[in-house]
Amino acid sequence: MRILAVDDTRANLVLLQAMLKRSGHEVLTAENGELCLEVFEKEHPDLVLMDVMMPGMDGFEAAQRLQEMAAPRWVPIIFISAAATEEYYIKGHQSGGADYLFKPINQVILNTKIESIKRVVDMQNTLAKQNMALQEYVEKDEEERRISRHIMEHMTESRGLEDPLLEYILSPAEQFSGDVICAARSPNNRFYLLIGDAVGHGLAASITTLPISGTFYSMVHKGFELQTIGRELNRRVKEAMPTGCFVACGIVMIDPAESYIEVWNAGLPTIYCVDSHGQIVDTFASNQLPLGVLSATQYSVESHAARYNTGNQIVIFSDGLLEAENNNGEFFGEEKLLSCLMNPSDRLDNIKHALAEFMGDAVPHDDVTLAILSMPSKESIAKGIPDALPVESVAFIEESDEIEWKVSFQLGANEIRSMDLTPVILSVISQFNGLEAHNQKLFLIISELMNNALDHGLLELDSSLKSGPNAFETYLNARQQRLKDLTTGSISITAHKIRLHDEALLRITIEDTGKGFDYNALKAPIEQTQMHGRGIKLVKQLCRATVYEGNGNTVTVDYSLERPLSTL
Repeated sequence: MRILAVDDTRANLVLLQAMLKRSGHEVLTAENGELCLEVFEKEHPDLVLMDVMMPGMDGFEAAQRLQEMAAPRWVPIIFISAAATEEYYIKGHQSGGADYLFKPINQVILNTKIESIKRVVDMQNTLAKQNMALQEYVEKDEEERRISRHIMEHMTESRGLEDPLLEYILSPAEQFSGDVICAARSPNNRFYLLIGDAVGHGLAASITTLPISGTFYSMVHKGFELQTIGRELNRRVKEAMPTGCFVACGIVMIDPAESYIEVWNAGLPTIYCVDSHGQIVDTFASNQLPLGVLSATQYSVESHAARYNTGNQIVIFSDGLLEAENNNGEFFGEEKLLSCLMNPSDRLDNIKHALAEFMGDAVPHDDVTLAILSMPSKESIAKGIPDALPVESVAFIEESDEIEWKVSFQLGANEIRSMDLTPVILSVISQFNGLEAHNQKLFLIISELMNNALDHGLLELDSSLKSGPNAFETYLNARQQRLKDLTTGSISITAHKIRLHDEALLRITIEDTGKGFDYNALKAPIEQTQMHGRGIKLVKQLCRATVYEGNGNTVTVDYSLERPLSTL
């Protein structure tokens, strides 16, 4: 140990120094209180042997000053004095002394006391190092949490969560939530909502949801179908996360144009569709394993489609809501939730108040997430559709003055069965300079033309099947089955940028090998309640020219790249 010996008698200092060096200690000396402070500040000894009676600053005052200088570090001080009185002994301890020795000094007793104090000092140093390491860990952990929180917050797009169709609550049980909620509109104005519930709680569970948000938003914005999104989410979670990390997930898609919903439930509690009177009109129970359990080749997405009525609401939530436990060991449960849905107004507030009253001062042990989706009215459908062309469209295709570029696709039955065609095609076309700004309108045009070529051409479906009670579900089921059974046929797509009369146009031609359809029927007026034919009417409004040829299995459109763009 490094020991500072303080005594105003030179002979005593020499004796102390000899004793201490004989025991293997490094010795510093000072002959009065003032010099003691100077040496201590410069050398930072481990132990101080302090004479009590010294001229000027005595040992008690010097000890108090040393303790103030050393704070918060504890420096043991052993007082040495010829005054063997109770008063001095008490005052020594009150001044911060660790022990008291009487002169003349006994070598054995001195060594014993130093060894005893050394054990305390060693323990203190160990604790100080551990405290420092712990403090560094806490600071590092706080920094990592700050960065993680920033990443989590910026991976969720708040604009979609502000959609007027959506109300929600997200209440994490810890600082980080293992639940995730995402919402966005696709280019054709479909509204998508996702709720995910990762296994576990806190930061570890929150990290498991990281692959979900980015994948969901990217694929929705590009226009991929719900089933494709679900398969990709499973692949990303399975590949990115360790074994045992999985996410219960549910996605709801609302298509305002066709007035139907598509629901996929992989591990969440039952999703409810309720009417304006609080009656349950449909349920969507989980019928698949959560994300991350099966590999991409083993995982398939089975969604359910249904027509909706204005005034209906979808209620989707994580299991943390039903399993919220109060101080009596009772769970919130399904019955209390359904009773809150009876009143059509302020359903979300009703649930929040009922949950708060049920829990009292108890804290939920799991994240609680709930979303209520309102079905849009017919009046709101047109709000997400781009403005129509402000000039008359033409019914013929002119020869172009100049072709700047041209791309072609030939898609066979295998590709048609397994791919979302429109976003794949558009992702290539939009790479050309100046086209990305037109993505939304081009998506609507290409998707309508591709659906026509597939449904009426290769699958030979009649759109009139969509009309009538429960007919739309029948139509979707027939489409899915025929697409699954498709083994022959193809669709070719050609897109090229041309100049015509000094105007830049994108000319798109789509041809299928099917039997075609009666395209002259598209000229007939469309009834307000009619569920088919409106898509092609929109295409004609967006394009300079729309021309069908042959049996209706070839269509060419000219879209102006110089017209003003409108936003949603």
